[in-house]
Amino acid sequence: MPIHEKSLIRPENLVEHEHLVIDGVDVSGHWSTFIEGRSVTDYNEAMQDEIAALPGGENIHRCWQCGSCTNACTVNAVNPEFNPRYWIYLIRLGMEQELLRDKDIIWQCVSCNKCTYAC
Repeated sequence: MPIHEKSLIRPENLVEHEHLVIDGVDVSGHWSTFIEGRSVTDYNEAMQDEIAALPGGENIHRCWQCGSCTNACTVNAVNPEFNPRYWIYLIRLGMEQELLRDKDIIWQCVSCNKCTYAC
């Protein structure tokens, strides 16, 4: 699949076509996967500031999504759905409801702090 950041996209938001022709051109294969469009209206503008005010949260605005935290994570090694980079991304966008969808996965954290050291 040619989408590079597939780990940041929920499978239910991907649309794949076996055979697809656009403007008379057959784009089947690598070009037949699309991300379903959506409008985000339920975001919390203050969420990043709320997290930054918590102990240890003051550096959340410095994240530039390199993925070192997820790469170093011991839980991600056994459960790819455990993705700290994705959650920081959601926090910075204020997507609280999207973040809450993973609340059971987030609690799998073993507090080893490897993500923090890698960052």
